[in-house]
Amino acid sequence: MRNLVFSLIMSILTNSLFAKGENPVKVDILSDWDGVSEKFTLGVRFSISPGWYVYWQNPGDAGLAPEIKLTSSTSLKTGEILFPVPKKIVHENIISFGYYNEVVLLIPVQFDSKEFRKKRNVIKAQINWLVCKESCVPGKVTLEYVLKKATPKEISLIKKYKDMLPKKFEKSGLEVKNFSIDKKGNSRLIRIELFGENVKKIQDFYPYPLDKFLIDLNSIKLKDGRIEVMVTPTMANAEMNFFGGLVVINGESYELKIKTK
Repeated sequence: MRNLVFSLIMSILTNSLFAKGENPVKVDILSDWDGVSEKFTLGVRFSISPGWYVYWQNPGDAGLAPEIKLTSSTSLKTGEILFPVPKKIVHENIISFGYYNEVVLLIPVQFDSKEFRKKRNVIKAQINWLVCKESCVPGKVTLEYVLKKATPKEISLIKKYKDMLPKKFEKSGLEVKNFSIDKKGNSRLIRIELFGENVKKIQDFYPYPLDKFLIDLNSIKLKDGRIEVMVTPTMANAEMNFFGGLVVINGESYELKIKTK
């Protein structure tokens, strides 16, 4: 709800930017398709003006994550959007997560039938985003991408951002020792205890967004392998089935996912 209110306020405050014709973001589509395979990765590239940033899947205290909806002239299956590791952005007591300069969001794609090779395959993408600096500008565009064999430059760029995806938690040198959720008034205190060879090297934790819960990012505490986070339900009888995020160790990020039910 807070992010929605934020977006509406920013939309009203930044109409003047549209009037001036300012466009802090350019969006295009690329892929790593080899011309043969039924599976490939589609990339949506955001080229961002200096000083501006777009948001991660958890925008933080303010902002909105990019949205991408794909349709195709042929039958295809698409996976969830894969977000590279973001930057932590702090303005006084407001914490956000996002990307400066450039980011390529990745989408796994698979065609349902081999017949796609005989057709002209057009993928349509409806893309929405919010880009911010001192103020924020909502943006949207509908693009059409004609599937073709990828150039070496496209393949290299897709690989670059695949390498920037979070690593599996099993590779972190850590294990989960304990996990608990305790009531604190109307809020919930989440505690995760980790152990392993890299427990002293944990630098930060970027939580994934939670359905029906508001995360207090300023409440996050890290000490001796313990992560503490305070969350508050946004509706009565809200249940948490999942908690997770990125554990940052020596500048590398590892994806921690915990089922709570």
